[in-house]
Amino acid sequence: MRLILLSALLLLCTVQAAHAQASRNWRPEDRLVVGDWTRIRAVAAGPDRVFIVSPAGVLAFSPLLRRWEGPFIPPVPGALERVTAGMIDPLDNSLWLSAFDGWVHFQPDVQVWERGEAGGRLLDFAFDLAAPFEGLHFRTSTGWFKVPRGALVPIPASAPIRPSRPATVEQALASNPALGGAASAFLLDPSLQNARLTSAARSFDNLGWYLGTDGVGALFVADGMVVPQRLHFGLPGPVVGAIYAVPGGIWVLTDRMETGQSALTFVASDLTEFRVYSGPAATGLPYTSARRLIGVGNGLWAATDAGVLRFDTGDPSQYRLYDERAGLPDRRVASIASRRGIIVAATARGLARFADTSGAEPLAPDYAGSVGAVAVGTDTAWIGISTGPRGAAPGVPGLILPAGVEESAAFGRSVYDFAWLGDTLVGITSDQLLWRVPGEGRWVMGAPISSVVGPLRRLVADGDGVWVMGDLGVGWTRLIGAPVRPLTVDGDLPGAPLDVAVDVDYLWVGTTAGLVRFRLAEVRP
Repeated sequence: MRLILLSALLLLCTVQAAHAQASRNWRPEDRLVVGDWTRIRAVAAGPDRVFIVSPAGVLAFSPLLRRWEGPFIPPVPGALERVTAGMIDPLDNSLWLSAFDGWVHFQPDVQVWERGEAGGRLLDFAFDLAAPFEGLHFRTSTGWFKVPRGALVPIPASAPIRPSRPATVEQALASNPALGGAASAFLLDPSLQNARLTSAARSFDNLGWYLGTDGVGALFVADGMVVPQRLHFGLPGPVVGAIYAVPGGIWVLTDRMETGQSALTFVASDLTEFRVYSGPAATGLPYTSARRLIGVGNGLWAATDAGVLRFDTGDPSQYRLYDERAGLPDRRVASIASRRGIIVAATARGLARFADTSGAEPLAPDYAGSVGAVAVGTDTAWIGISTGPRGAAPGVPGLILPAGVEESAAFGRSVYDFAWLGDTLVGITSDQLLWRVPGEGRWVMGAPISSVVGPLRRLVADGDGVWVMGDLGVGWTRLIGAPVRPLTVDGDLPGAPLDVAVDVDYLWVGTTAGLVRFRLAEVRP
């Protein structure tokens, strides 16, 4: 008993420490993480909500409104990794989760998490419907215990008289024998890998089953049906390589990983819609890493390690890959930009220009070095190389050295990104901003700012300033100044940032651990 008490107290201290380490106490509507929800640990169905649990968090789905709440992320990282089943509290409709050696309790209406150790392997997990006010009952090798309501520490108890336990996959299959025979068809992920059923919950209206899987997300199968309906939420992989915001939502390119696939996904701003386009089942989309995504007319153009990909926004399942055979000097494309229908791709061995969808033509063909950034002006493409900013124009075989740049050694460093702030072209090095003064043609170098968000990689214009992205975070700044109220890795961001986009309502950050949506009014000065 002393061991159980000590474990519970240590866990409480861990929760408090995690809260202290977090940069801000975010509300779900102000900060929300959308990750890989194809691997489900538990499902539990109540009168108005269905809870879906992944290793990263908890989702609540309203069958009546067809709307999602969450994801809700526990304050202790890894708290849901060992979850095996879920159950709804018969009195307050909160969520109880069993793990191999303990439990997790989540009250969504007040956003309270509790976690406790069982003092051994948890063998049974139930409520006593004869006395539901007594709290949760669980059994270990040493006997039965209960967690009284309002308490954190379990006490010895007798076995429940009328136990109500989590439903099992076996019960779901027994109620619909044909479902097991069809499982080999619906338990295939887009890459044709086999998934498995992990959990089950009977719907509160008693008309079907909610199923959790390890590979294809959450499913619902109505009684008498054989093929389940998929409850679409989240991304097909955790690493978000490139994003592009549009009215009503955002397009997301996820990278190919061992636990995720390369895919294009449309995510509605209010998270009511997720549309995934993953290419042919046998091969998937033909890239491993995405670097940039832009919209031009009725197409989405992506810079990837396999070339330039163009998707038709009317039917994104239709796409075309441009590589060396289509005019690129190298298929390794670091960035892509457009203006008035002209598209320029920056590759590992020079530049290419698209005037239409037929293919690429060389730009500045005498230059065959690596290009890390590109922006398109009225008559000049501005590029970033290892020795600073340069220009490229049709009909000019080599690069154009801007006036004044050669006069200062400060400009002789790699430029990683460009953005247009009105008519001012702004660039970014690993340490500071630089910009071209409109009407004068001269370039100005700003003060070092990388100490706030780490070595700089990306920038996006917003209002009278820019969002800068570094290896350690994201922050908004004016040209003269430093990032304000930075959003940092581990505190505000679940992983290292890879791309940034902004719309009228939200700041979106693609990371190595999912897509993060921030309410712009809460993060912008």
